[in-house]
Amino acid sequence: MRTSFRFAPVHMAESDPSQPEPMPFPIRIVADPQAPPPSDTSQPASKSSPPKRSDYFFEAWEKYLSIEPERTKKFSTVAKKIEEEKALVASTPGDGLQRQENAAKSWEQAATECKAKVAAIVQECRRLNQKYRDAVFNLEANSYCLQNLAGRFPNAIDSVESPPWVKRVEDIFDDPHFMNNSGPAPDVHQGNSGDCWFLASLLAVTAKKELIDKVCVARDEACGVYGFVFYRDGEFVHEVIDDKLYLRVGDDDDLAVVRNWDRDEKRGLSLTHDEDKLKTQFQKGDEALYFSHCKSNETWLPLIEKAYAKAHGDYAAIEGGYASEGIEDLTGGVAAVINPEDIMDKNRFWREQLSQVNKKYLFGGGSKPSNAKGLIGSHAYAVLEAWEEGDLKLLKLRNPWGNTEWEGDWSDGSKQWTPEMMQKLKHQFGDEGIFWMTYKDFLKHFPAINRVRLFDSDWKVAQQWTCVNVPWTVDYLETKFQFTIKQQGPVVIVLSQPDDRYYQGLTGRYSRSLHFRVYREGHQDDERWILRSMHNSGNETAFTRSVSAELDDLEPGTYDVVFKITATRNADATTAEEAIFRYAHSAKEKLLHVGRRFEYANTKGNLRAMEESVKAEKKRMKKSRKMDLLRAERKMKRSSREKARCRKQRIVEAMKDKRKACKIAQMRKSRRQAQQTSQCKCAESKSTQTEVGGNPSSEDSSEKGFLVVEKKADATQEDCTSIADKAENREHDAREKMANLKLEPDQNGKNDRDPAPSPPGDDDYESSIASPEELSDEDFEFDSEIDGPPSLSDQDADEKPRKHSKSNEIFADDPWNALCVLGLRVYTLNSETSIEVIKPESQTLA
Repeated sequence: MRTSFRFAPVHMAESDPSQPEPMPFPIRIVADPQAPPPSDTSQPASKSSPPKRSDYFFEAWEKYLSIEPERTKKFSTVAKKIEEEKALVASTPGDGLQRQENAAKSWEQAATECKAKVAAIVQECRRLNQKYRDAVFNLEANSYCLQNLAGRFPNAIDSVESPPWVKRVEDIFDDPHFMNNSGPAPDVHQGNSGDCWFLASLLAVTAKKELIDKVCVARDEACGVYGFVFYRDGEFVHEVIDDKLYLRVGDDDDLAVVRNWDRDEKRGLSLTHDEDKLKTQFQKGDEALYFSHCKSNETWLPLIEKAYAKAHGDYAAIEGGYASEGIEDLTGGVAAVINPEDIMDKNRFWREQLSQVNKKYLFGGGSKPSNAKGLIGSHAYAVLEAWEEGDLKLLKLRNPWGNTEWEGDWSDGSKQWTPEMMQKLKHQFGDEGIFWMTYKDFLKHFPAINRVRLFDSDWKVAQQWTCVNVPWTVDYLETKFQFTIKQQGPVVIVLSQPDDRYYQGLTGRYSRSLHFRVYREGHQDDERWILRSMHNSGNETAFTRSVSAELDDLEPGTYDVVFKITATRNADATTAEEAIFRYAHSAKEKLLHVGRRFEYANTKGNLRAMEESVKAEKKRMKKSRKMDLLRAERKMKRSSREKARCRKQRIVEAMKDKRKACKIAQMRKSRRQAQQTSQCKCAESKSTQTEVGGNPSSEDSSEKGFLVVEKKADATQEDCTSIADKAENREHDAREKMANLKLEPDQNGKNDRDPAPSPPGDDDYESSIASPEELSDEDFEFDSEIDGPPSLSDQDADEKPRKHSKSNEIFADDPWNALCVLGLRVYTLNSETSIEVIKPESQTLA
């Protein structure tokens, strides 16, 4: 059947009105905030600061699902699982999901649920006489199965036309078989998708037949329904699909047989042909499939690939990855990537690890970036077998392409092969992608060795999830995990974060890498760590899905796991909130499924409560900073008023002294003038008395009287001179005191009991001496205590210093908000284990 999205635009901006989109959940769409009205072009545009971006998910998600009926939580499978997970988180101690169980219990539970769901579908299909049609992952209805949330197709579709047609398995193969009983088939071929890493993982798993049987747990080929189980974030989950697959050629395609085709001119000589037979030929068999397929009538590979794509949302989500993480998703093991350059003892590595392939471990390899001796650059290969005889160590590898093999020593047709060796290794020449190479060449040409540690039912696992706020600076956090084991034995410790491949488009702006160390309880400061994480699940440094460490023999006791998270922010990336509002209209159904997967993955660590706690703390800090600013402003005003009062008091005191000095000078001057007037009057009076009292008739008497008057006059003159000199001296002393007068406020003026003399008014002065001019601050020498600016350090003696809230001015315009959900898993052999999270009191969620 034709796919209805063949001509759909890449970014899903519009939907076909003739095809109503299914809505599995009743929702109400909340539109983006309305844009402000356009500004008047006549007015100059104001430079407004860009709006602050938010990295919170649940605030925008709750707006998107603002009205959700209660029945959705009861009848929707995904919503029901989210509610169950919330209940588990609420019922366990700490602030995240906590589990202690057998390593195989999670798979058994997922397999049981998957089988029950497939059985129910089969019963319904038989009752209706109708094959199963997957309404959630419907290849025909829309392009969501190919595109991610941002509208990106798989990279191969950019150069190859989108798959034009969809058909069921029975219409593609004449005699389809899910998997032949002859063992793992070597005839695997990668299709138009960049998921060679996942195919290499599948090939490694098929080398151990019981493992692939644990992936596909239920199927009914007549009804066209298949159930698969995958490992995700510490637990197994199941997916059920129908048997519809993409084809390369559609019924409506115009086919032509051309000879001498010119690729540049796109011209050639057309030949006559039977178009119906030609279409039938191109739509039948494994070569008709658009994506991966087996070169036979086996269907297990394209169906597992489809189920894996559905689990992650679309085919675009499974492009690019590491074989180690793919094997972990298929088996539930612990993935690690090893660099051969870091292996100290190569023989020990062969003996303890590589020789245990398909037993204790599964292996894959990532080639160098450039092609070399038949190896494809930056390509994933599966390690199928290890063989050793004497000093000869050989490895059997498989290329997911199904062709293009190794061309070095021990390649097909090389001189190293003898009939005896071909019989020992059961090898046949052929270009099917399987080849042998030496252990030395493997270490040389594969810089990344993908290893997965397997666990059986004898192992037990305990896990604890939490959420932390990652600081900008990189260091070990105050939050830590603490686990207790009761028996001595081997232990595997894994620190992981949710796999963001499941919710691409909502991953946000932050990438986080993990690292941890293990100490004995309470000995973090005085002892060296016991072990630390040395292996990443992938070969990427900016983002690590998980890190792990192993110890063959750990004593019983309690241990602390301290960790550090290195977060990097891509400023050009889209935040979760921006993505929700952007795709709420154009891809509402896709957004619903991706958002549900995000919510389920991050509910393990109770991200919702952490976001609310961080927002409440930021609100409290904002309020605290506001109060601090108000207190500082009030303190500055109080200091300013006090300094102004002191300056005013200084002027008042100086003016008092100045007026007092002027009054004293005026009084002295008046006294001096009065003395001078008195002296003049005294002299005139005595002179008059002398003239009136003399006898002019007697000469002697006249002379005698004259002498007497003259002496008295001289005495009077001396007295006047003496008085004037004294007055001059007093006036000189007064001038010296005025010159030495300091214009400073009287510090003890307030404490004097005697009232200060009132300053003389203008009426007290005569016109001969002018009133003193008013003073200002410029007339005084600078005094830092009075004339300096108001300071916050001027606090009262009894006031206690306040502790101001911390703020980061570097991220003032775009706050740093790198929340991280992470979980610790501890695998032990036949030993009970318990884990808890220890957080500082200030970071504990309510």
